[in-house]
Amino acid sequence: MDARITKEETALLLNLAPSRHARDVEAIRLAAMRARDEAIGRGLARAVTATYRGIRAALLFLARYPDRRAVFDQLNAMNERELADIGLERADLARVFDEDFAVARTSPRRAAVAARPLAANGNVPTMAKAAA
Repeated sequence: MDARITKEETALLLNLAPSRHARDVEAIRLAAMRARDEAIGRGLARAVTATYRGIRAALLFLARYPDRRAVFDQLNAMNERELADIGLERADLARVFDEDFAVARTSPRRAAVAARPLAANGNVPTMAKAAA
């Protein structure tokens, strides 16, 4: 028995011209695949960028650490009067390298407090005395 199918029989069995609905479904499927691939690409790009920035920040921190530590040690070795002369308090030393610290130091209220004269004996007036 011969099980071969002729080309004519195959053409009758298969509908070679896809319907409009089938074309629309295929177009939607391809658009969804493109959108998915673009979203994956954007996600990977963000992940690579974030990883690069994190590694760069860590390396910069490690490169600058010895200088920052030396400055912190020098400031920590100063007495209260010397710190007051440069506009710092002992409590400020932990935040000296914070970016927001410089902004907070230049606020109008901080400038008014820093402009107060210090006692001749080097005592820094307390906040209770400053408010009076």
